[in-house]
Amino acid sequence: MRSRMGMLAVVGLGLCLTSCTQVAKGLRAANLGEDANRLAAAAEKVESCDKLKVEPAIQEEYALGSALAIHWAQQSGGLMLSGASEEKLNAYVNTVGRNLAMQSPRPELSWTFGVLKDAENFNALSAPGGYVFVTRRLLQGVDNEAQLAGVLAHEVAHIVLKHALHQYVSVKVSTCKGAAVTGAVVSTVASKVVGASRADGRLDLDSDTGLMGKMVEGTVDAFGKGNRRDEELAADALAVELLLSAGYDPGEYSLLLGKTTGGGGLLANHPSAKDRREQISRLVEARRNNADPLARVDVASLQRPALPAAFAVVGPVKKSTGVAKDAK
Repeated sequence: MRSRMGMLAVVGLGLCLTSCTQVAKGLRAANLGEDANRLAAAAEKVESCDKLKVEPAIQEEYALGSALAIHWAQQSGGLMLSGASEEKLNAYVNTVGRNLAMQSPRPELSWTFGVLKDAENFNALSAPGGYVFVTRRLLQGVDNEAQLAGVLAHEVAHIVLKHALHQYVSVKVSTCKGAAVTGAVVSTVASKVVGASRADGRLDLDSDTGLMGKMVEGTVDAFGKGNRRDEELAADALAVELLLSAGYDPGEYSLLLGKTTGGGGLLANHPSAKDRREQISRLVEARRNNADPLARVDVASLQRPALPAAFAVVGPVKKSTGVAKDAK
């Protein structure tokens, strides 16, 4: 398996070849030798890889999402589903989450919410196809249902806005270009990705575990680099709309963000908690003062429901361990 730096070098060369396609074709037309022919052929293959930049089919989204969901669960010690108390907690989180998802532009997804056993990391994660998880540690830090709803709404927004799918598409394109630049298809996986670039750009992940594993590995690696600042703010903006639609006070979500240190994620390109809270305040104020009475929000009527008895199973509140992770 190539090193990460090696892959970056290959992809960089691929991008160069893309811009040189016409030059290479000209060299071949001028019959300047076999090297020019090989360069032109590689450039054409690289150019073909851009056909992978299409919206994945819903079956492809579900396949990727389910595999990523299994990965997140395994990395976090599994799901809290042992015994009646944990099952009640899981049912509660699903009720809150699905209510928010039904307010979103993608209510038709098979939305699934769960609590991970991880008691160390203040974390929320999501995967394409409607999978949303929160850690036990995060639940120990929320004060009411509105704060929980804010976290879930933010993850729902990432799925609706297809941020992870955009990263997945980039993985497909880079895999294809890597194979094209080397001049040979070095694996069955690469062969299928290159083949998809010559068809409709979509992959049948369910039919090939090797292909599935490679695409999940690449997407998880892309997740580690984090979402862009504008994507995080966009997810917060949509989360505010979902919260208002469901009758929750977004101010409570803002208070929860204030409990985290160092901003909303692990990387420098994430917006700070201060920036996120200021945006939430502006959005709520705009809805409060909206000239359209149907769009205007009565902030005083927004709800901050208490947590149910089932919540006791998460255990006592712990002191913050630092930056809140927000993996997508």
